[in-house]
Amino acid sequence: MKTPDHRTILVSLAVFFVSACSGGGNQLTDGGIDGGPTHDPWMVVAASELPSPRGWVTVRGIVHAHSPYSHDACDGEPFIEGVRNEECFEECRFGMCDTRQDFVFMTDHDDLFAQYEYPEVLLYKEGDTMIERAGKPVANRINCGDGHEVILAAGTETAMMPIGIEYHLGTTLEEREAAYGDDSEAGVLALQAAGALVFLQHTEGWEIETILNLPIDGIECYNLHFNLLDNWGVALQLMLAMEDDPESVGAIEIAILAIFKENQADLLRWSKAVMQKPMPAIVATDSHRNVFDNPSPDGERLDSFRRMMHWFSNYVLVPAGALDDAVLKQAIGKGRMYGAFDYLGYPEGFDFYAVGSQDYEMGDQIPAGESVTLHLSIPAVFRLDPDGPAPVVTGRILKANDGEWDLVSSGDADLAYSAGQGVYRAEIRMVPEHLRPWVGTVTEEFIKETIWIYSNPIYVGMQY
Repeated sequence: MKTPDHRTILVSLAVFFVSACSGGGNQLTDGGIDGGPTHDPWMVVAASELPSPRGWVTVRGIVHAHSPYSHDACDGEPFIEGVRNEECFEECRFGMCDTRQDFVFMTDHDDLFAQYEYPEVLLYKEGDTMIERAGKPVANRINCGDGHEVILAAGTETAMMPIGIEYHLGTTLEEREAAYGDDSEAGVLALQAAGALVFLQHTEGWEIETILNLPIDGIECYNLHFNLLDNWGVALQLMLAMEDDPESVGAIEIAILAIFKENQADLLRWSKAVMQKPMPAIVATDSHRNVFDNPSPDGERLDSFRRMMHWFSNYVLVPAGALDDAVLKQAIGKGRMYGAFDYLGYPEGFDFYAVGSQDYEMGDQIPAGESVTLHLSIPAVFRLDPDGPAPVVTGRILKANDGEWDLVSSGDADLAYSAGQGVYRAEIRMVPEHLRPWVGTVTEEFIKETIWIYSNPIYVGMQY
């Protein structure tokens, strides 16, 4: 499956924001909470600063990202006369470090990825620490230079999207390209044998039957690329409106707010899939740094690795103790995670689990006949200014219904729902009133209800 070309769309969107936006720097507002910074669009918070639920450790990271080992990254020049684009390479590493990611699963296109060896495709440089198995490098601990590390694993977006591949399939370029271009059941199994979790990228482009029949590990429930394609009409309307009133658009760091739209086609496929088998889902950044090579009003390009990695991420619950790529893949493959749109604020206190004979987590399959209660804890925006406007936050529990997600419980306080047989996930939705100081003078286009968090499902009494 090939993904559609989105360069023209993003160029036009970038021009819109350049002409209309007033940017800010890397700003923090002092005071309000213990004399420390309060939330603003530029705030960066490490997952370790957020509370973790019930003995788990929460880590945060990116799934679906491209580096100089993708042909279409780095403004189409990932390598220049055979030499890696070091500026782009460093910007990619900087983006994941500056946004305090705990992990990144790269998904480079095979036409470059297949040509280069481990540990080079792990973005290794001197000072990093290799994660090895059987004496060979399988992942990389990127040294951010300030004590923070990012676990980086390789993968490819070719026929499918395997993440965390521990070694190349095949020794020749032809063998590798054949392996990564194979979207058959045998191809999935070969990638899994190489340590990968096999996800399907751009879920909206896959037939339901294919999703059900392939022994894949997961799908995307949101992808920024498709968001832009699906919402181009609204983006164009906003562009035209802002030509007459350029003061109406605010900080470019939250430019995504203007064009954000949920991927309903992905959510439909997710609902259908979980009726037949467990199906973890991730939110996909799909960063390339390949569209807008001029700085935005804040001095940084609109599509920088840093900015795109700042907008949203995947939060994974792992056991306390040593963390590596294998621990991450076990949790992601289980579905013990949620996706959060951090541009709205970092979520503090989110939890979705079930209580029966024991506690059950996202991704767990609860035996038939067991009585369980689903619990949803409503999060707050981390370090929200108590003297500023407050967002309107609502929790929802939904049940899969063959393409639909039926609402079974909702409210602005913690929820408890006695669940019968079925597949349930949670959402946190928000009206981001707290962003009014940064969205410009015309707020009705921006201050409206939107998704903040997608949980992964809990499976109650399903007979798969």
